[in-house]
Amino acid sequence: MNNPAFIVDGYTEKRIINYFCPGQPVRLLNCNGKDVRIEAAAKRIATLIRLMKNNYPIIIIFDKEKRNNEFEEIANKLLLCINANDIQKVEILIGIPDIMIENWILADIQSINSYYSVNIAQENFEGINGKSKIRQIIKPRYYSEAEDGPELIKKCFIKNIYNNSASFKYFYEKIKVLNCEKLIIQ
Repeated sequence: MNNPAFIVDGYTEKRIINYFCPGQPVRLLNCNGKDVRIEAAAKRIATLIRLMKNNYPIIIIFDKEKRNNEFEEIANKLLLCINANDIQKVEILIGIPDIMIENWILADIQSINSYYSVNIAQENFEGINGKSKIRQIIKPRYYSEAEDGPELIKKCFIKNIYNNSASFKYFYEKIKVLNCEKLIIQ
């Protein structure tokens, strides 16, 4: 892929993308949360896509939050709603962390163990509050999502995240053609 651009939920995701794909445009969605409808987020995404000329594909990271649907269903619905906002001929790739980006970080619990000097067993961390789980693991130390999140994911092995997170695997299969050596599974 030649010149991707990113639309992400928040600053943690932005800092993560800046690490993995330096120099690529990253825009904040500023429109997600447990009460935000997919249609409202799609309308905002469509506006951001129109503003990002000549940056294709558009890669979106949109937290599942507390939505009841599975991450694949949310990705498909979000794409349909974006296209309903008169976005055409733009390749759009969507990743839906189940529930938040911290769930992808937790998928490599070995790296968290090393980073925080703890000893937690690997399990399926999808569908739980990832921030709360990390805070529970590292207490009494404070977890700052904007500071610690990007630092943690830099320590993670993409292969471990891929093997332990169905939502990341679903996303990675779409973006693995990116020319980004930090995202290559080794």
